[in-house]
Amino acid sequence: MPLSGLRAHRDLAERLFAELRSRPSHAYLFSGPAGSGKNLVATALAHAMLCEREPGAGFCCTVQRCAVRIAPAQTARPRAGAAPAPRCECCAACVQIAAGTHPDFTRIARAAGRSDVLIEQVRALIAQLGVKPSRAGARIAIIDDAETLNLPAQNALLKTLEEPPGHAIIFMVTSSERALLDTVRSRMRPVRFGALAPADLEAILAARGVGDSSKRAAAARLARGSAARAIALLEDDAPPMKELLAAIARARSLDFAGAQQIAQEYFKSRDEAAGNFELIARMLEEILCLKLLGAGEAPHGESDDGESKLVKDLAGALATGAIVDCLAAAVKARGAVDAMANPRMQAEQFWMTAAEAIREQAE
Repeated sequence: MPLSGLRAHRDLAERLFAELRSRPSHAYLFSGPAGSGKNLVATALAHAMLCEREPGAGFCCTVQRCAVRIAPAQTARPRAGAAPAPRCECCAACVQIAAGTHPDFTRIARAAGRSDVLIEQVRALIAQLGVKPSRAGARIAIIDDAETLNLPAQNALLKTLEEPPGHAIIFMVTSSERALLDTVRSRMRPVRFGALAPADLEAILAARGVGDSSKRAAAARLARGSAARAIALLEDDAPPMKELLAAIARARSLDFAGAQQIAQEYFKSRDEAAGNFELIARMLEEILCLKLLGAGEAPHGESDDGESKLVKDLAGALATGAIVDCLAAAVKARGAVDAMANPRMQAEQFWMTAAEAIREQAE
């Protein structure tokens, strides 16, 4: 799939590739909202540089739907009448990049169940970058979840950023560049990604087989520019929209014990807190639009059930000033979580602020 096949940030990816072919930087810092396509663009650039069949902007791999990633390994003989396994048409290099086995490509990220990228991962990466490439003209590394690099890991990486091997290119991907040391950020070429437009999100959902246009539109609005969140809104692991709306509805009578309980249930980890603060902010925007203009649809179309009814009820029950104060508090809390503040404490503070604002401005 050529770079022009990307559904978002296409122009940015093509400009970056042109730079990589002429005068590349040794390290790039991709920053922007979670789910905005930073990692996808970094991976696409790696394919464009390492592809062996059609290296360049028209590389042969389909990054988003590579059969190597979506098809389970089939070691047993297929049953009679079973559908054939997806066939990968990618070159050997692109297959190895997708499988994480290419000798000149390395990706590290926070492991499942871990709160940070380990210093051992960084040290192994540094050792690999110090070796000359074996098949390509450069060694390429992607460091995902870079905001979770702890201080020892960032300091270990500093020497490589200060004195980079001439054959290495690093893409560091983060949703919070403020979590990185100034000395790390200053040694990288910054590239900032904006949130995805609703039209791009709808196209992504349509490509994944979501046929209901009203559901696509509603999820695209509530996702706050994140493809991952838009997909989650329509899948089994959907964020707790109804539960958080219900918490806002009863916030007037909320005490500190109640705020603690909500924080423990829905804001346990940094990722969960960041996602739910974003969701609260977007739902409050919907409520505010409905309050002021009577415009916009409720989260899931015209139905009076579930989230739709709660949004309409809250638009009628809450004072405009209270909605604005709650929205500002949610945005502030999201920023504090990005800056590595304790997520549960931020949640407790948000719910107490929301409760006070709603009580003081009760209509």
